Amino acid sequence: MPGKNNTRVVKSACRLCSSCCGLDAHVEDGRLVKVTPMKEHPVNRLCVKAQAIPDLIYSPERVTHPMRKVNGTWQQISWDEALGIISDKLAGIRDNYGAKALLVYLGEPTVGTEVGKIAARFCSLYGTPNYTSGSSLCFVARGIGHGLSINRRMMPLSPSYENTKCVVVWGHNPQQSKIGEEADILSAQKRGAKLVVVDPRIIPLAKRADLHIQVKPGTDCALALGLLNVIITEGLYDRDFVNRWTLGFDELEEHVKEYSPEVVEKITWVPADKVRQFARMYATTKPATISQDVALDHCVNGVQNSRAISILVAITGNLDIVGGNIYNSPLGQTSIRIKGNVSIDEAIGAQYPIFGKFTSQTTAMPVAEAIITGKPYPVKALIVQAANPALTWPNSNKVRQALERLDLLVVSDLFMTETAKLADIFLPAASLLERKILTDYSSKGLPLIALSNKAVEPPGNCLEDWQLWTELGRKMGYADYFPWQDADELFTFLLEPSGVTLKQLEQNPGGILYHPLERQRKYEQEGFGTPSGKVEIFSQTLADYGYNPLPTCTPPPEDPSYPFTLITGSRTIAYTHSQFRNLARLRKLVPQPLVEINPGPAENLGITDGEPVLLESSKGSITLLARVTPDIHPKVLSIQHGWEEANVNLLTDNEPHDPISGYPAFKTIPCRVRKIGE
Repeated sequence: MPGKNNTRVVKSACRLCSSCCGLDAHVEDGRLVKVTPMKEHPVNRLCVKAQAIPDLIYSPERVTHPMRKVNGTWQQISWDEALGIISDKLAGIRDNYGAKALLVYLGEPTVGTEVGKIAARFCSLYGTPNYTSGSSLCFVARGIGHGLSINRRMMPLSPSYENTKCVVVWGHNPQQSKIGEEADILSAQKRGAKLVVVDPRIIPLAKRADLHIQVKPGTDCALALGLLNVIITEGLYDRDFVNRWTLGFDELEEHVKEYSPEVVEKITWVPADKVRQFARMYATTKPATISQDVALDHCVNGVQNSRAISILVAITGNLDIVGGNIYNSPLGQTSIRIKGNVSIDEAIGAQYPIFGKFTSQTTAMPVAEAIITGKPYPVKALIVQAANPALTWPNSNKVRQALERLDLLVVSDLFMTETAKLADIFLPAASLLERKILTDYSSKGLPLIALSNKAVEPPGNCLEDWQLWTELGRKMGYADYFPWQDADELFTFLLEPSGVTLKQLEQNPGGILYHPLERQRKYEQEGFGTPSGKVEIFSQTLADYGYNPLPTCTPPPEDPSYPFTLITGSRTIAYTHSQFRNLARLRKLVPQPLVEINPGPAENLGITDGEPVLLESSKGSITLLARVTPDIHPKVLSIQHGWEEANVNLLTDNEPHDPISGYPAFKTIPCRVRKIGE
């Protein structure tokens, strides 16, 4: 769309968080000058991160050429040299240790794009089952929990705010993570909807809520079972739906007798009368919707939390209706994984078989241990793309030790991250507006496919993420399997079975709906995507693998030496995980890491607001500033993750973890805090 003075507007999307909001990229003389919301796109509430996209693209800290580390010093090399070194190393590792010695890890910026498909194809050709991603820490535990009950395609239930009369925000702070969703919630409240917030912190939405449930971290499953106890005991469930469409209700009815509100109060800190009030409000104010996020995944009950919530949604008649919780399946695209070359049962994370069953990839959580011990077999090479495991995986000391033992570590990114500093080869990547991206929004509750267009040329020798794999594949002799010369060819191939064409996407910048938005109660024609075709309250799949077939609460870890429970990973609107702290525009919004502590215990410990404190767990300690606030439970502390100068993952560990997904208990770390020098 040309304009005056060689200006144009390019229809694209923000990829700085998982919302993927549509935007208009304003380009003058080939340079991005600003972004604004795209009116045609249904997801378009841009946050402060989007305003910093020009800062990101033109940051002087970007690495724009391939680099090789020689005797501890980085040297610039060509792509041909870099790929040749990697290819030779991978060939030698396969000859000496077997193909399984390679592991590939992709980060959040690649989620829902073509990159994962291409990387998985490369892994299959090389012969390794060890393809994994940020799913090792996000989304999958929830997808498994809901999927076991409702839909094996692992699309978690999404909240529907249209005409809803009750909104439950559970372990989720959209003001800091998804401002578009926060706006939808506030709009529903203005229309008269009730609002319930479940969170040990008094987040802004909690201050507006009709009911704030200040739950003990890691006990959400017990709370949900307490709600089910009240709903079933008082007959507040949808009897017709339960009789026609569920399997295992009788077993559930017997099971939840153990979780009376009085018992739940002892487990969760939530008064019994509030448990009853919550249950009655949700079950009788219809339609009602529940919005949950990753906080519920990061504990030993991660999958069971989502199992309990999915059952709660189903038996109250709030499943797959407008104003309740809906599910969608992604648009059918061409599968390009080479089948038969590898078995997920041989992957490093094979001890979590349901994870592989639902995702066709392994989990990265056992990787550090496997590298260090060589068990179950050696892992000698790791390719990391758009991720920073040195800061984001649990037990950072152990992760660093593992990364330093590798024969080959390759990192592809925009910047020299903490992980990249440890690498042998650095490969420069194109940023979000320097490439085309195909995005499916089904995981966000929207049956939409959209094309993000390239707005500006990448600097230096930066390559698009998918091209890394095609070029490396060709270097290793797999050229016949990587025939695509550009993104248009690749996208055309991927879209072939879908009925949607690339030309249609180009003509519809706001995307194309591949299912009608008003579709609801799909199960009446299709049944549910489970072995029985019903909502499986009792999961035979879990029973077959030796797990509890009904949602069951395992108490979070406790240690008298560490009297607080630490919540790690609290979100901030300025950053996504470990990204963007190097951008001055965003850094001034959240300039330094803080640990939140309630005024009561702070006074007892002699801690004042803004002073340095030592935060300790059984794994280590970090120094940072205290933020004394009444907006957190007196027995809980909270800290963001992703800070180099106060890396909270020096305090975390892989144990304990959710036995089904392997997710670490980031939200239930026993800890203590004290003034510096005491």
